[in-house]
Amino acid sequence: MTPGGWQERDARLSRRLGRSWPHGPLLTALPLSPTARVLDVGAGDRQLLQALRARGHPGGLFGIDPEPGEGVRRGVAEQLPFPDTSFDTVLLVRVLAHLHDPARALAEARRVLRPGGQLVVAAQGEWHLARLRSLGGPPWEPPAPPTEADLLFPVVLTPEDVRALAASHDLSLGEWDLTSPLTDTLHLRVEVKRR
Repeated sequence: MTPGGWQERDARLSRRLGRSWPHGPLLTALPLSPTARVLDVGAGDRQLLQALRARGHPGGLFGIDPEPGEGVRRGVAEQLPFPDTSFDTVLLVRVLAHLHDPARALAEARRVLRPGGQLVVAAQGEWHLARLRSLGGPPWEPPAPPTEADLLFPVVLTPEDVRALAASHDLSLGEWDLTSPLTDTLHLRVEVKRR
């Protein structure tokens, strides 16, 4: 995927969903205390934290990323530059699959959590754009059923969306008829663990 490709893809999906994907649905689903100190690991350009602040969250918001944007501290998930028990909530949103040592990152996230704090891990699930990913391949079959904590949202993709999203995923559409909209699903698998 080209640099910035995921931001363009998220912006397109947000337009179709009618709210910020995946931050809007995730923040709506999370039980965050209004005064929680929150660390976003893999914060990038701080979009998730900005969305949280826009919702009126008055608590401390911190971000860390190897290639940080403005207001985000430089660092890696496997070695968080914070003391033990520093945060009420640690967020790892679409991060673990990109790390060299996910187990070490999870251990670090637990280390910086206060007792009773929550670790939130979210990643694209099997249903995420499953119909789109099946175009030009074998017939679409529904993936395994989602879990109770999963966030699923139907989305209607225009033919232009289908072409752009397929290109962003390096998918070949073959001879697929792109004259009709495609109904698909956005899927965020969410796991919340208490320390």
